[in-house]
Amino acid sequence: MPSGNKKNTNKKSTKKKNIKKKTQEKAVVTDSKPAVKKGRAGLIALVLIAAVILAGVFMSVDYYTAWGNDEKLINRAMDAAEKNAIYKKYPEVLRKYNYIVGRWENDENYKEYVRQAKLGIAKAYKDSQQYIPAIEAYRALTAEYSAEKGDMYAWLMLELGECYNSILNTNDALKTYTEITQQFPDTDWSAEAIFGIADAYRNNGDSGKAMYYYNKIVEKYKKGFLSAEALTSIGKMYESDGDDKKALEIYSRVVKEYPEIVTEYAKMRQTVLNDRVKN
Repeated sequence: MPSGNKKNTNKKSTKKKNIKKKTQEKAVVTDSKPAVKKGRAGLIALVLIAAVILAGVFMSVDYYTAWGNDEKLINRAMDAAEKNAIYKKYPEVLRKYNYIVGRWENDENYKEYVRQAKLGIAKAYKDSQQYIPAIEAYRALTAEYSAEKGDMYAWLMLELGECYNSILNTNDALKTYTEITQQFPDTDWSAEAIFGIADAYRNNGDSGKAMYYYNKIVEKYKKGFLSAEALTSIGKMYESDGDDKKALEIYSRVVKEYPEIVTEYAKMRQTVLNDRVKN
């Protein structure tokens, strides 16, 4: 009997051990599930990070190389330069245009793009009041267009003359404007050039010649915009000389004869001088 009880006891003990072992194994299996989930989450995260990196690399390569599409690259640079010009970020404008010129200047396939970039460079210098490099840029461009002697050449010469006037280089300004009047007589280009000649003499302190050329515009171009501007300039000269009565006559003429294109400046000075002369 004692031995039989012992056998039963051993069976119970063995059964308990088996139950405990299965419980432990189950626990191990259960505990491994979070680890598996964490492993999968980590793998997904790595895949996503890799995808983001690859996308960034792809975009970067596309931005700087356009995968060999030069025209696409040029247009991107042009667009960027134009947008920066709107916000007057001139160093960035110049950087973009110079990039185009430096990379494609000798490629005949992109000759017109390079010309546009050079025009952009000249304008950026002028708009940012860097007149010396602007003059150099415009002189180079006029040399390129000189054989054509078309509207672009005339416009470039006007821009060049304006830059000379901006640094009070009267001699070169007069030379430039005079060439325009000779090359393009009886045109709007010539009218603009005559106005530039008047400005050049005025900047140089030669009131007599300045007045002569301003009046020449008024007489020749009658009711045009430049005539109103020329008369306004004459009014300014009289006012600078202290002749308020004569200046008032000129400003009043501008307001009366050019109602559609009269400047706010002329209206304002008419009001101011009218009160001053009465008093």
